[in-house]
Order: sequence, then C-alpha cells, then structure tokens
Amino acid sequence: MKDLSSSSSACVDPISDSQYPVLESFTGDQPTLPQYWECTCLLHPFSPIQSNSTVADKASPFFEICIATVYYAEGIGLNALLIGSSGRRWWYKVTPSQTTVSTDGINFVPVDMGWSVPTTNWFGNASGNANCAGTSYLNWMEAQKVNWWKIPVGSSNPAPATWMWFDSGSNLPVRLMFGQGPVASPILGDVDQLALFQMFSFSYFSSFQGLSSNPLSSPLIDPVIDGFSFGNPNNYELFEWNTNFGMTVFMTPVNEQFNPLPTRVLYNWAADNQYKVSSDRSQSTLMKNTYNTVGPNDPFTSQVALLTGPAPVNVTPPPNSRAGFLINYNGDEITECIGFGNFPFPQEAPNWVQIPAVGGSVQATILNNPVLCPNNPVTVLGVLFPPSGNNYPDSTYLWTWYSPLNASGSSSRPVTFMQSQSGVGLGTSLALADYFDYEEFTTPIPPCNFAVPPADFVVAAKPAPNTPDNPNPSYPWLDTGIRINASTVATISYVSGLWTANPNDDNGQLYNAYGNPTYINAKPGYTMPNQNEGALIGKVGETVFLIGMGATTPAGLVGKLELCINDDLTGEYGAGLADNIGSVTVQITVGF
Repeated sequence: MKDLSSSSSACVDPISDSQYPVLESFTGDQPTLPQYWECTCLLHPFSPIQSNSTVADKASPFFEICIATVYYAEGIGLNALLIGSSGRRWWYKVTPSQTTVSTDGINFVPVDMGWSVPTTNWFGNASGNANCAGTSYLNWMEAQKVNWWKIPVGSSNPAPATWMWFDSGSNLPVRLMFGQGPVASPILGDVDQLALFQMFSFSYFSSFQGLSSNPLSSPLIDPVIDGFSFGNPNNYELFEWNTNFGMTVFMTPVNEQFNPLPTRVLYNWAADNQYKVSSDRSQSTLMKNTYNTVGPNDPFTSQVALLTGPAPVNVTPPPNSRAGFLINYNGDEITECIGFGNFPFPQEAPNWVQIPAVGGSVQATILNNPVLCPNNPVTVLGVLFPPSGNNYPDSTYLWTWYSPLNASGSSSRPVTFMQSQSGVGLGTSLALADYFDYEEFTTPIPPCNFAVPPADFVVAAKPAPNTPDNPNPSYPWLDTGIRINASTVATISYVSGLWTANPNDDNGQLYNAYGNPTYINAKPGYTMPNQNEGALIGKVGETVFLIGMGATTPAGLVGKLELCINDDLTGEYGAGLADNIGSVTVQITVGF
C-alpha cells in the first residue's frame, strides 16, 4: 500500500495519467454472427419481484438471476433453456410465427413475448446508427480485448443506449447491457430488440461458438458455467471498502451520445475520532471526455463528481459535509459547479452494501472462469436501487461484481458496477463502471484533492411551478439545500444575470441583484421591506437579510439557506411574483 504523506506544498493527485484505461481506435466492420450458433450465458434481471407484479410476472424468469443455454439458426428460430436461482426452469422456442414456453421441456404453450427471431446482425434496425467507441479489455482481469459497440434505443432524445461487447478476435458476443428495459410490461419485449436477452439488464457469455449445422432439433442441455454457483456456497461476507483508496475506471453513460469516460476515483473515510472537516470523508470522481467530441461551445472537457459524507453522530457538521457537487472543467478552468440541493448525492459509507435498506446479497459466485474471471474468484451482488416507472415501482437492481482479497470476502476489489434502468439525464447519467487500476493507501489522501469550489445557483424572479427547486410554486423561496449551523456561514456573491420585480416600471428595465436603485418602496408583505425592489434577499430560519450584490449570512443562524427576489410575495399590491422577468446567478461558498 502506498504512503501518501509528503511535505510538498503542491497538490498531487495520487493516481497518475498512466493508470487510466485506454480505448484503442477501431476501424473494422459491424460484427456478423454465424448462421448457426450456441451459447451459455449469465443473465441479470432489471429488478426483483415488485409490489404490482402479476401472477404471470411471478411465473416468469425475468425477476431472478439466471443461467441459460441458447441455440440459434438464422431465419428459423431460437431455442433457450433458462435455469433461475430459484431452481425453476423455462424452455422457450422462438420462430418467425410465434413464441412458445414450457416449464417441463415437454408441454409448450404459445405466449406473446413481443420477440422476433434475431438476424445475424444484433444491431437490427439500429445498425445504421451503431457505433464502436473503441477496443479495450473489459476490466483489470484482462480476460480478452473487446470492441465496445452501442446502439440507440427508443424514440426519446437523447436516447438510452444498448451496449454490446464483442471479442476483438472472434467478433463473438462477450457482454450486453440494455439501457432501457421492456416498456409495455416487464414480461413483454420489443420486436426490434434482441429476443430473450432484452428482458435482462446485463448479460455475460461464458461460451459462444458457431456451429456447422442447425442445432434446433437437438435437445437443450443444462447450462454449465465453469466455477459458477447460485447463492453464496463459500459464505462470503458482504464487502466493506478500504477507508483510503484510489482506482481507475471506464464509466459508461446510458446516454447513447457519449462514449466511455476514463475516470479516476479517490476515496477517504475518516474514523469518528479523526473526523474534523468535510475532506475527511470525501469521494472525488474525475471523468474525462477523452473519447467524446468536445467543441469550443461544449460545457466541459472533464467533470468531477465530488461527494462528501456525513459528520459522525454528536459532531457539529462542518461546512460542505453530507453534500454533492458536480464540477465542470474546460481544461483546468472551472466553468460551472452545481451542488447542495441541485446535486443531492452525498458520499456513501464504506459499508454501504451492508445497510439493510439496500438489501445487498451475494446472489452468485464464480471461481476462476477463464472467460469471466480468469485466476480470480468473483461474488455477484444484487443491491436495491431506486424505482423506475410503472414496471419497477419499488426498486431496480444494481449489479456489482467484486473479487475477494481475503478468505472472508470482507476485503474485496471491484470488477464491475451496473445500474439497471439508469435514467438519461438523472445524476451523471452513468449506468456502468468497469474497474482497472486499484490502490489502497496507508495514509489519508491529501485534502486538496477534495477542495469544494463555490457552487452556482440560478435564482428566478418568477419561480417556476412544479420544479425540483420549487415543487410548490406558492412558496417563493429557493431552497439551496445548504444547511447553516451556529458554526458555519455562507458567502453569497452575484455573478451575472438581470431581472425585474416590476416590468411596468422604467419601461421594463432589468436590474442586477442590487435591484432598482431608484425605487426603495418595498412595503410590508414584501420579501424585505424598506430595501430596493428587485434586490436579492436571503433567509436562514426566520431571519431575513439583504444580499444584493453580495453578503455573508449573519453569524449564529441555524437553518436552511433560501433565496428570493424582493417583491410583493402574496400579490397584496398587484401581480406579485407572477409578472416578474429574468433571473440572476450567484455563487455560494460555505465556511466557518
């Protein structure tokens, strides 16, 4: 383990550029699969059984981890045998005219699955929009180099992506990730997507081979994946992260417009008796747009998700604790930082997977599989993540693979991390992490690597109804998400923007956060009487104070920091906030 203690005054990132994963350029053709093939695969579902699951849902294989044997003949059909973690079995036969299913392998009944027989080009109707981001190993185990292909799915803009990884030598499938699950119902597929596989969020192929003749008349044999077991036969413990580590990752967005992001993660988590400032519990995730086209008008060349953890119980929270910040960079320059209420994603504790609410469990293990995890053991964990739409109203699955570093598994190294049904535009829109370099440190990572810049906030003169910032438009104050205590203060500074609280004055003249300098006519019922109409006003608890072009919260206040234009709040003297125009942008720094 590396010792990071140093007398140097310069801030040094403990992860060097040479440790980031690299995508090699790809110039070949789209993969075409054999006319006949067979495969064995591991299938991860989008979610467990839900509260609205029907009898048919519960009878299907699509809510439990499965292994499968699949046979295929071009234009004729696809046969599959699935075995689930429950021990149940399902046989499917897909032909150009129908799909049938059996639970005993003998008696088959027709079923509407919304499937069609795939062609030998798995991109289907989206082949014209298929794109290969490049070639790389999947992760640090370096089992095989793969070509990273993606296609858009659905009609939304931007569209979610289905990612497919093909062996760079054989051009046969290695892995699939579906960015959008079934739409109509969790057991009804899309005729334009891959039959069977589309019903699962994440699939690995332990074997895939072309055949010389049609296999569909042969009986399906039980799927066998070398080293694979359902459940947790070795009684591995749920892992707990090291408290000081760094690693490099390929982060893959669900947004099909983006290619994988070379990424480094730094993680600090101080013990209760060592915690003093927010950087003592912080996670910095630096994502680089190395393989995405960045033009002069694009918002960033790299992005940092900086997450801070909560203070220990009975410790007064220091500035910036238990918060999230999304920081855009153009080169070395910060162009934007959203945080606090605008990015409410604090750091997770090292034992996050053990928290009862997330229902973390080892659902399978794989020992030294030459394709999936050569020379290493792997635990396959399912963790409950937020719900998604009508199909998954309770939860979705986060799937993560970890390789135990000790006999108990309590210390483990990450392999992959995949969020099912990750929404485009939610958080960082990232669905997948594949891990490469990993280092544990004997000393905490220097705090300069977790420095929090001023956070940007846009304050509208007329609060928009039903937005995350203001779900109740009758309440005019913008909640910044910043919580002030008796030991902390916030400094608010005007940056840009113009607005007016009264477009009927001065021919609709717009003003900065100082407000109308010739109209000090704020009456009782205004945000702050006896100050400029249109000035920026702050509030902590019940204390209202003038911000204007800049101010620091009065010392000793306790409560949430809110912002508002100085205007008639209830419409007592006219239109109130309803006729207001414009907005101002401010930056907020929290300190002692």
